[in-house]
Amino acid sequence: MKIVSIFVGENGEDGLWSIHLDGERQNEFDKFFDQMNGPRYLHKFFKENETDLWSGFFGKMTTGEAVQRTLDEVEEMENALYDYTEQGFMGNGNCLQHLFKPLNNFEYAICSHQKSKARLKRGWLRMYAIRLAPNCYLITGGAIKITYDMERKHLQEELIKLERAKAFLRNNCIEFPEDINIFQDE
Repeated sequence: MKIVSIFVGENGEDGLWSIHLDGERQNEFDKFFDQMNGPRYLHKFFKENETDLWSGFFGKMTTGEAVQRTLDEVEEMENALYDYTEQGFMGNGNCLQHLFKPLNNFEYAICSHQKSKARLKRGWLRMYAIRLAPNCYLITGGAIKITYDMERKHLQEELIKLERAKAFLRNNCIEFPEDINIFQDE
């Protein structure tokens, strides 16, 4: 596993990093946005998960409507990530912590190495990350969540990546944003 920078502030401590799993062509941040911007990938995903799509958790819709909704939402999420990152760098208080929330909906305390998710209101896209500081997150992946729970295979895979990244951070004594620079891929 490697760590790559995505958006990093001048101080080298604020921003977004991503894991790059061994044997993978892309880091998880780029992989997520490439998949979610790909109509073919989305069409296949919604066809494979038709039962969940039609369950009504987000209202009933066709595969085509779901693909278009996802394309719209991924653009909005990209813009939100850029905006929050840039605002956090300017020190105006609107940092990434406003977008990323604890993965567990019943967890209210903020702590280091916290499993987190970014999502838009009423959205089904999730970007998963480990929190190191209020404006410092390590992206571990992302998914479409069209069910109430995390029991689907594609969501379980995201939970595994979160655990692996958290273990990597612990095993390499990466506790603070400044520690991440040692393991960053050049």
